[in-house]
Amino acid sequence: MRKEKKRSSGIAGDAFLSAQLSDPKVRHHFEQRRLVHEVAIAVRSMRMGAGLTQAQLARRIGTSQPTIARLEKGLDVRTPRWDTLQRIASALGRQLRLKFAASSSDDDLVEVEERKSARLRRL
Repeated sequence: MRKEKKRSSGIAGDAFLSAQLSDPKVRHHFEQRRLVHEVAIAVRSMRMGAGLTQAQLARRIGTSQPTIARLEKGLDVRTPRWDTLQRIASALGRQLRLKFAASSSDDDLVEVEERKSARLRRL
């Protein structure tokens, strides 16, 4: 005879998160961590898409490999500096843009456009 597992009667995850995010301080820290996380994912994805190692990207922007590793893991508490992100974008053949958009909790904070073909059309 099989024993049935009891289900936890705790608070549902979404309800708990909503309750926590109603506090402005908690919301601020949550959004800051979310931004750091999304930047980390974007940088790693673009670097790998370019076929570069962390060390190669670090050399291109004049920093160390552990700095790139920390950025890609989202380990820093602070949001990466604008000039660092600009150097990364340039090293990866990208352009960094700042966009003020309408507020929506479902939207990504960081967007990475697909690379357009580098072909030149002759007229």
